[in-house]
Amino acid sequence: MPRTYAQINSNITDFVWIERSGKLVACVGLKNCQEGGMGEIYALAVSEQVQNQGVSVGLLNKVIQKAFAGNLSKVFALSKHNADWFLKQGFVEMEISELPKKRQDLFDYQRNSSIFFKDIRHEN
Repeated sequence: MPRTYAQINSNITDFVWIERSGKLVACVGLKNCQEGGMGEIYALAVSEQVQNQGVSVGLLNKVIQKAFAGNLSKVFALSKHNADWFLKQGFVEMEISELPKKRQDLFDYQRNSSIFFKDIRHEN
């Protein structure tokens, strides 16, 4: 999902990233939902040059560490693609009704995203 420079700049502290040879190759945001100890993983992107090299798993580990450090106990992600990848990483599919109420209100039904959830209390 495209983001403007202003959107990224105003949320820059949400992001963790991976660099290779001084170049940004992957990034992901984490938004604290301020409800139920949940955080939303969003805007996960990995450069084509490093895909299928384990970078996405490393990025996921970094964002889960950020969530854990922020005292979150659960994370979720919405995606139209990559269901198998999320499931392989220990996420389970969930229903819209299981999202934090504020996030339910913002859910884009036309986008038809799947929702993936992971309990991170036992990750560390």
